[in-house]
Formats: sequence, C-alpha cells, structure tokens
Amino acid sequence: MPKIQNLDEAAAAILDAQQAKRRLEVRGLGTKTRLGNQPDYDDCLDVSAMQGIVDYQPEELVLTVRAGTALAEIEAELAQANQMLAFEPADLSGLLASKSTGTIGGVLATNMSGPRRLTAGAARDFLLGFDAVSGRGERFKSGGRVMKNVTGYDLSKLMCGSYGTLAVVDEVTIKTLPRPETSLSLLFGCNDMGSAVAKIAAIFASPHEPGAAAILPQNVAVTAGLDMAAAFIVVIRLEGIALSVEDRAAHLREMGGVLGTVAQTTSEKLWAAIRDVDLLAKAHGDIWKLSCAPASAPAIVATIEQAFDITFYADWAGGLVWFAGPSGAAFGTALRAALTAHGGGYAHLLCDRGMSKNQLPVFQPLPQAQASLTARVKAAFDPLGVLNFGRMHNGI
Repeated sequence: MPKIQNLDEAAAAILDAQQAKRRLEVRGLGTKTRLGNQPDYDDCLDVSAMQGIVDYQPEELVLTVRAGTALAEIEAELAQANQMLAFEPADLSGLLASKSTGTIGGVLATNMSGPRRLTAGAARDFLLGFDAVSGRGERFKSGGRVMKNVTGYDLSKLMCGSYGTLAVVDEVTIKTLPRPETSLSLLFGCNDMGSAVAKIAAIFASPHEPGAAAILPQNVAVTAGLDMAAAFIVVIRLEGIALSVEDRAAHLREMGGVLGTVAQTTSEKLWAAIRDVDLLAKAHGDIWKLSCAPASAPAIVATIEQAFDITFYADWAGGLVWFAGPSGAAFGTALRAALTAHGGGYAHLLCDRGMSKNQLPVFQPLPQAQASLTARVKAAFDPLGVLNFGRMHNGI
C-alpha cells in the first residue's frame, strides 16, 4: 500500500480494507512498533508522509502540526522561540534500538510523558484538538485552538494513549509553554526507599515548587554518573527564573541530607537519561513500567527484590517505577501480584527482550467493567477492527 498523503486517502484505504475484510497496521516512522502487542496485519497504512508544521504562533503558545512530523523537528522549531513541549516526551530510541526519536503522532498515540508530568501534566493534557478519520472511514474533528472554545466530548484525552486503535490522526494542535530560564538539581541521600519517598513528600509539601523528583538506588546512580555514599539518591529538579531557583534551592538545603547540587547542563543530561530509561539500557532482561501510589512503591520493590534479581529506579516522586527483570511470565506475574497486594496500579511490559509477550498480556489486564467499556469504545470508532486490532488488548 502506498504512503497516505492525507485523510481522504486514509478514509479510502480504510473503506477498501472494510470491504476486503483486511486489518491494517497504522504506522508512522515505526519507532514505537515494539510497544504493545505485535499481531500479524494484512497490510500497513503508512502515514509517515503526513508531516510538516502547519501553523505556529509563539505569542499564543499554540502549535499545529501534522501527525507524521518528526519530534526532533518540532523541538528545534520550539527552541528558536525559547519554548518547549512541557510534557517532556521520552526518546526511547536507545532502549528500543530505533533510528529516530519518532513523530508527534506516535508520542500522542502512546501518551508519552516524561518527568515533568508530575507537575505539568501528560501529553493528553496539552492536545487541544485534532483532525482524524475513524475506523468507519468517517472524517471528524475534535477540540480547537483554545480550550475555552471547545464543546462536546473530550476526544483528545480518549485518543491519546489509544495506540492508533480508534482513528488515523492528521493535524494536531498542541499547547506549548516557555522554556525555563534556568534549572538545577539537588541530590539528597537516603538509607532506604521508604525514607526517599518520605523525603520527596516533605519537599513537595513545602512552598518551594519542585518540578520533578526521582529516586535512584546506588547502583543506578553510579550509571548516571552520581557516585555517592548513599543507598538511595533523591533527585529534585528546580526550574524557573535564576534568582527564584537559587532561593528555593537554599531553602531546600536547610531541610538537610543534601549530598550535592547538579548545575543546569549536567542536570539536563541527567533528567534526559531518567526520562529516556537510558539508566536501564544495559540491564539484563525485560523492561517494565509500573504506575502506583508513591507510598506503595517501597513495599512493591521489597516484595519483588526478595524473589528476583532486578535493577530499578523511580520517577514521578515514586509513582512510576522502571524495572529490569528476568524475561518470562514469572516476573511479570509477580509484579502484577505485588501491585494488586499493595493498592493496585498499572504494569506495562515496555521492552520485551525475550518471548514474554507470548506468555502474558503486555498491558495491565482490565477489570471486566473497564474491558467491556473499552470494547464498546472500539466498536463505536472501528466496528470491524480495521485499525491496529489487538495492539493493546486481545480481541479489541
């Protein structure tokens, strides 16, 4: 199938697939193909040609681009206006062995959000509107250029994280934000993960506006270039006007336990490594992404450490834990059991380095009510299962 140039061609291809009872893989640059299930499809709907910046008004903090536009191109354009994508999308090219950072469409399809999600929000919170064609072959629009003009269903949040199973998206309108004038990171030493989570909670309860918080065990900290005498290192990022950053840093140092300060350039590299999961790139086994309540993270980690040889670290103040552990069903099953035993959450097999995807679900199994609702949403947008069928959950 030739590359799709616009949504009219996409609609025609979808209608043809419906008549021929064929299922299509929706693909841009293919950098995120390894994320999610990998069923066998009848053909590929290549949307990588739908690219380019349509409109950018820095003074309005609004950017409209086509979904196939490379993320690197967008970030370069924003940098010229000293702006950024505040949700800080990860570059998983190193982890997934891909040749490109991918497209904005792939970022939104996977709701890819980095360390700043803790304070700024996720990718879905910055998608103002989009144009698309559903699995029915029908064109539709949602949202607009400003939130106050939006009426009806909030389809932007539904589309983000749907892995292309509901529609093919072309133009997207995204809210941008000014880039902070400066930033630095403070490093706090802790004896165990529980005290690390407590330290972060105390910092976030203060009026000093931390922007991101991560927890690095000593072995992972060494990988990040932080060779310090502490079992766990809490990394706190401060951003903003230089005088404000320095003042807030001074107040936080008064809380005690500070091992050091990381200046802006090195701090940016450190947070990029945390965001992109580079700290586990050389670890053995599968890579799992686990979302939980920060207070539950220490107990979950302790449970898993008793049974498996793992490498891990936490982002989002402990609410996101990255694990590298043995390939196979046993590890993933144990992770999900520990998650259930300690308050619940979501465990996603991000990078399968063995044959684990053939042995257990990639995404967290859905409760019956949620599975039923998910199936109904899929049927509303794509009743014949033409688009990325089974990419997220079997039979949907």
